[in-house]
Amino acid sequence: MKPDTVIAYYDGACPLCVHEMKLYERRGQGHVVLHDVTGDIPDDINRQAALDALHVRLDDGRVVTGWAAFIEIWRVTPGMGWLAALTRPAPIRVPLDWLYRKLAPYRPRRKCADGACSL
Repeated sequence: MKPDTVIAYYDGACPLCVHEMKLYERRGQGHVVLHDVTGDIPDDINRQAALDALHVRLDDGRVVTGWAAFIEIWRVTPGMGWLAALTRPAPIRVPLDWLYRKLAPYRPRRKCADGACSL
């Protein structure tokens, strides 16, 4: 993986998540690589944990989750570094992470049966 590139492990059955991650992929100019956790995943990524909260693999191999994952995506996405810097300090990051983890279970998800998916 090239320097300043992250892999975002996201819920591909969540239309909101897909839309947001595609935005980061486009704006990231090759620095944000998407990996849908509803498909095959690396052995060191727990599927349920990745469905519960965004996971991001850094270029050094470490994995961060939750709000810290968003910070890393913003850090490598041109024009979004200010958002990473603004939300990185613990007095801001910790409550935002808590709120994200509380609200994430309520995100919309497609339900699929017999090869057809709907909300």
